[in-house]
Amino acid sequence: MSEEPVLFGGFAHESNTFATDSTTRTDFSVHEGSEIPETFRGTNSVAGGVCATADREDLDVAWTYLARAEPGPVLSSDAFEHHAGRLVAAVETHADSVDGVVLSLHGAMATDTLDDAEGELLGRVRDVLGPDVPVAVTLDLHANVSEAMVERADALVAYRTYPHVDVGETGERATRLLAETMRGDLDPTTRLERPPVLPMGPLQNTRDGPMAEVMARARDLESRPNVRLVNVLPGYHMADSPVMGFSVPVLADDDPAAAREAARDLAAFVWERRESFVADLPGPEEGVRRARELVAEGATADGPVVLADTGDNPGGGTAADGTTVLRAMLDQGVTNAGFAIVRDPAVVAECAAAGVGERLTVDLGGKTDDAHGEPVRDLTGYVAAIADGRVENTGPMLTGIVREFGRTVRLQCGRDESVTVLVTENRVQPYDAEVFRHVGVAPERLDVVAVKSNNHYRADYEPMASHVLPLDTIGLRPPDPRTPTFERVRRPVFPIDAMADGDYPDW
Repeated sequence: MSEEPVLFGGFAHESNTFATDSTTRTDFSVHEGSEIPETFRGTNSVAGGVCATADREDLDVAWTYLARAEPGPVLSSDAFEHHAGRLVAAVETHADSVDGVVLSLHGAMATDTLDDAEGELLGRVRDVLGPDVPVAVTLDLHANVSEAMVERADALVAYRTYPHVDVGETGERATRLLAETMRGDLDPTTRLERPPVLPMGPLQNTRDGPMAEVMARARDLESRPNVRLVNVLPGYHMADSPVMGFSVPVLADDDPAAAREAARDLAAFVWERRESFVADLPGPEEGVRRARELVAEGATADGPVVLADTGDNPGGGTAADGTTVLRAMLDQGVTNAGFAIVRDPAVVAECAAAGVGERLTVDLGGKTDDAHGEPVRDLTGYVAAIADGRVENTGPMLTGIVREFGRTVRLQCGRDESVTVLVTENRVQPYDAEVFRHVGVAPERLDVVAVKSNNHYRADYEPMASHVLPLDTIGLRPPDPRTPTFERVRRPVFPIDAMADGDYPDW
């Protein structure tokens, strides 16, 4: 079989419209050309999945432009135009020589002028390619899918897991569907349904609970004739825009009716279970108190109690310098504990100037805004280690990807100086336990581990934990969608609005 030419590129960001400031062009890491397969081959990433499938399917990939940034504020128009322009220019260069395109997007990118940045980007790509070149798009499970995205892509292929442990598999699925479309073995058609439900962040966990049931139902629906792919996207709630919300895009083979029926059936399945997507979570003080009780009861013989600071999750665009959980741990005298992370470049600099082994007193965290708690003032501790913060993920999520925390300080403080706080220069979600090990701490030997994360921490920490306690904490990624003040989302939507059984569906 002769090799079939395809193009790969990407531009991804999860944009928190409630965050201050903006994401600029320099906030993105960029890989171009052959650097893409050299960096990502063999990793659990979309590009890694494309590499693996291209080898199996005998595809000749034109590796073009891949830009990604940590979740954060909306993009400046300059940032969007720069990176979108580079990607579209690469598509234009290869437009006459490729039979298909795979794009790695997020699905919840917004700018200071665009609610639906991916819809705009796909429109520009489609203008270059014309209507006949198939385009497959990978999406994060937290994409806010728009009608424009559905119309301008031949296949939308979303992660199926949260934590996102199937990122590489998603790249593989998208590339296989593209290859089938190029060869005439698939005539993709997609229909979109939007159940008016916003699940609480921790309850979007696909390993158990209501979301696990929804994902199992989606797989069942894929056994129907001509139904090829049932996507389930609970949406990214920190986007105050009309495109925000739960979406069910279903892809069928030349059968719009089958796609529509499956999308409606799954949307109704979600609607019927809407009450199960809401729960009461403990706050910081109650959560830490429960952790101490579990330690006293001997539960940690089976592993640490893991606390999740969900409101200050940098993976959702927050400051990563929130202090409410750490303050509760210090006030309640927790020992043999670890806390990841507090982003505080000023304290990192102070610790580096003092040197390893030195004691000092600092005001830690709470410096970015007034949404994540006051600084922990006059905190005394000693510098146990300083590392470069280049951490390669060894857990199940994005395995093999190197993440840049910037200089990272292991600060020992609290009762008996037995609380390890990881202070970093950069704002990165600490979902992989390697962040502790790279400064000499074995997290599985701690009694209490606190991480700033919504659900991703479960992939690596849950297997070692005796208990996992997600906490309702303040910050710009609150777990409850009723917390933010929305002005532009589609209403009514549960649980923000009271809705009766008959309020949906309205077909």
